[in-house]
Amino acid sequence: MKINCWTEWGKLREVLVGSTYPVDAFDYHKDPEFRDNMKRILTETQEDLDTLAKLLTDEFDVKVHRPNNALFKVGEEHTNGYFKYAYPNHPLMPRDTIGAFGDTLVQVYTNTDSRYFENITWYDQCMEYFDQGSNWISMPSPLVMSGKKYADAKISSQAFQHTANFIKCGKDIFYSLPGDIDFQRGRGTKNGVAWFKRHLPDFDFNAVNIGGHVDGKIALLRPGLLATWNKNWIPQKLAMWDAIEIPDNANFPDDFIKTKKKRYYGEYVKKYLENWIGYADESVFDVNVLSVDEQRVIVTGNDPKILRLFENKGLTPIFWKFRHQYFWDGGIHCVTADMVRDGGIENYC
Repeated sequence: MKINCWTEWGKLREVLVGSTYPVDAFDYHKDPEFRDNMKRILTETQEDLDTLAKLLTDEFDVKVHRPNNALFKVGEEHTNGYFKYAYPNHPLMPRDTIGAFGDTLVQVYTNTDSRYFENITWYDQCMEYFDQGSNWISMPSPLVMSGKKYADAKISSQAFQHTANFIKCGKDIFYSLPGDIDFQRGRGTKNGVAWFKRHLPDFDFNAVNIGGHVDGKIALLRPGLLATWNKNWIPQKLAMWDAIEIPDNANFPDDFIKTKKKRYYGEYVKKYLENWIGYADESVFDVNVLSVDEQRVIVTGNDPKILRLFENKGLTPIFWKFRHQYFWDGGIHCVTADMVRDGGIENYC
């Protein structure tokens, strides 16, 4: 089908589901314990993603697209001519760099050197949508500066963005604050937001007063119903919607919070598998969910008390076990990107 995605809840027809590195990606490493630990994480992650793809295909009749995750070699130095890196980002989280907005496929650049070539892994799928008549646009190639924050003038003057900063609600798009406004949590730049507005004129853009990926803050479940960690994040335009407020019952150890971005350090991986993996158990729930339609939503938490909050609103939560979501720092909305849903440009607010 052609790209068609105006909401977060219309009947899902086509979706991207990510993949992690090939299971042998870290076989080059000299430490056998690290190699074995990473192989276990990669194997189990890919198993879970394959389970999700099968669930969507078999149970919900959704067409699933997968990336080419073997394009880059981990541990080898890569360059585009002005920066170098050894860990090209795997295509695990398409939500961050690619998205469908109305009838247009949008690709973005983040200020992360290892993600510079990430969308190449989705090129075949994008080309297929283009051949079917879809609009396909991409941000201009930026000057990524490793280690510099979005608040830096050399970065904020450019157009950077994360597609996970945007959620769709018919003619309205709600977006989180960029990194040159919310210096602590924000991703992308004001110029990146301006780029979106200019290239997607059919939408009305509305700011959510918090930085970071908005899909970790608010989930739009159907017209008139949303879920959030904090009602203070709900923008005025959604103030009259019914809100499920999800309690944050995750209690991670301090050293996990401080070091969770350092995924490929042997000591970190060992600690994660031996001491911290239990914190990502089934009792943890987040608002990072994927709606199949207005009645069914796939979740990564299995706490009966929290699931009952959804059931009381007439929703059917479907549990998908993502064993290493806290190692990769992403949920089901992150590892998917909806391309085709039923519905069109309507006013829901």
